[in-house]
Order: sequence, then structure tokens, then C-alpha cells
Amino acid sequence: MERFPLKPETVELTPAQAAFLRETVAWFDLRSCRVSCAGRAGSDRRFVRVVSPDRKSSRVLVVWNSADNDWQRFIAIQRDLAEAVRFLPRIFAYDDKHGLILEEDLGDLTLKKYCAGRTPASVAAAYRTVLDALASWQRVDPKTSATISSRDMDAEMFLWESEYFAVHCVKEYFGLDRLLTPAWERERASLAAQAAAFPRVCIHRDFQSENILLRGASVRFVDYQGARLGPAAYDVASLLYDPYIARLTFTFSKRLFGYYQSVAPLAVSAHSFRICSLQRLMQALGAYGNLSIHKGKDWYREYVPVALSRLKAVVAGKPSFPALSAIVDACIDACEKPGKGRKRAR
Repeated sequence: MERFPLKPETVELTPAQAAFLRETVAWFDLRSCRVSCAGRAGSDRRFVRVVSPDRKSSRVLVVWNSADNDWQRFIAIQRDLAEAVRFLPRIFAYDDKHGLILEEDLGDLTLKKYCAGRTPASVAAAYRTVLDALASWQRVDPKTSATISSRDMDAEMFLWESEYFAVHCVKEYFGLDRLLTPAWERERASLAAQAAAFPRVCIHRDFQSENILLRGASVRFVDYQGARLGPAAYDVASLLYDPYIARLTFTFSKRLFGYYQSVAPLAVSAHSFRICSLQRLMQALGAYGNLSIHKGKDWYREYVPVALSRLKAVVAGKPSFPALSAIVDACIDACEKPGKGRKRAR
């Protein structure tokens, strides 16, 4: 999620939103508070920052369709884990009828923003701090949250991810349907079975640099409504092969994975990291295709070449996946040709 734009736009509150803020925020005054856009998301959620007249206090108003299946999950997970971990934003109030959640303002310094212009040493230090926080998250007893433990990254879910990649990236974005062969089907079934067999911990499911905020010496997580049980390496792969951070080289990511292994609550092998990395990068490419083609969010197109480059580097390892490798090579070739990889919904 791209949560905080560089130049916040002024937002005009609806009467229902203004009434909710008057009821829940003691210092709120529609005439004197500064109300601005706090960012955009891959979903249909909107984020509004409300700043007090003296600029000493602020809140974020999440505008969301409360009929969304993840609405209750978002609220329940924060309630369940508020005492177990200190990473989630505090929720002050919510309104099911109008789809409004009032939460703590964690600022605008995402990990993505932090990495821009910092030295390699500073970036590495930040990632180690985030990996420490992730290890703490993974130590949470799944029984702490019935909401998290009710969902599992099983083989069916991993198969959904690779199908998402096949449909929205390979077919719709690049038009390379011919490469989705029986050999591809066998490979993705093998990947799903292997990923589903790894030990389970609490995972965030979208643990990338836009969903990690740095606030002083602390690390905070947002967009956690998809949290569930899954292999520990999945969140690590989301973080260390994150296409939003172009400067994350393959070597740098492997070095950081070595650090994670030293602090992880359970043993995580290089093999599980590779398998989960393949799954996660396919999921990300499917998302970029879907969001850019069907949701009109063209800014996701710029991350397609980066994600493909990462996927190519990971798939080159052992054991081999020749069908997936051929797909990735063809997609990269299409990216480099003018007019390719730019399909739009009709």
C-alpha cells in the first residue's frame, strides 16, 4: 500500500465522517483542523489524516466498506494482539454503519521512504531492526488470535497465487498464454505442496516496505488484515525481495536472510526461503497486473520489471523449474520490447 503521498491533498469530509470525528476526537473542529489525504491503497480503502489546530495531535481516518470480509478481521486482530505485540496501530473507534475506523497516526516514514537516499549501511541496519520485529511477531502464539489462526496458507492458497500470476501477469499483461503448459501446471503444483509443508507461524501476508513504518526507534506494521498461519519464510521473502525497493540486490537480500536465520524463532532453511520467494514474487506480479489493468492503478506497472528480475534470480537456483523459468524469460523479453506488456482492460 502506498499510504502517504509526498504532497497531501486536501480532503472534504462527508457529513457522516465529520459527525464521527466530532464524537470520537475531543479536539476536532471542522473549521480549524487540517484534513488531508494520507495515502492510497491497492484496495478501495482511503486514508485521511486529521491534524489538530495546534498541530500537536493527529489521527488517521480509514474509510472502508464495512461489508468487506477483512473489515472485522482488521479490528479483531488489533484487539487480539494489542498486548502481545506493539507493532499495530491503536484503534480508537470505529463505525460499522458508515465504514469508518479511527486509528493512531504512525507518521509517514515507510521503510520504502527511509531507504531512498540512505547509505547501504543505514539501509542494512534498518532491515535488521525490521527483521528483529518480524521475529517477535512470529513468536506470537497463534492461539492468541482466533482470527489469525482461522486462516491458513495451505496448498490451495498457494495454487491460487500461482493462478493469479498466470491470469493477470502471463495472460492479461503479457499475452503469453502459450507458455502455460502442462509442465507449468506440474511445477506450480509442486511449489504449492512444498510451501504448504513448511512449519506454520503467524504471518502478516503482505510484509513489504509500504506496510512497515519507522517511528523513532520502533517498527510498526499496517495493512495486517490478511494475517494468518503460514511458513515463516513467506514474510521474509516479501520483505527481502520487495520490488518496491530497487536497491535490494540478490546478494544483499541473501545476506539479510542470514541475519534473519540468527534471530528467527524457529529454523528456516534456505530451501524454504527460495520456495516462498517464488510464490511471493508470482503473487506480487499477479497483483501488479490486476491492479494496473482492471483497477486503473498504472503506477504498479513500474514494479513489474523489478519483480521479474527478482523472480529470474530466484528461479535460477536448484531444484530447477524450467517451465517457470521460460515464462519469466519471455516476460522479461516482452518488457524490453516497445509496446509489450501494456495490455489494458477493454
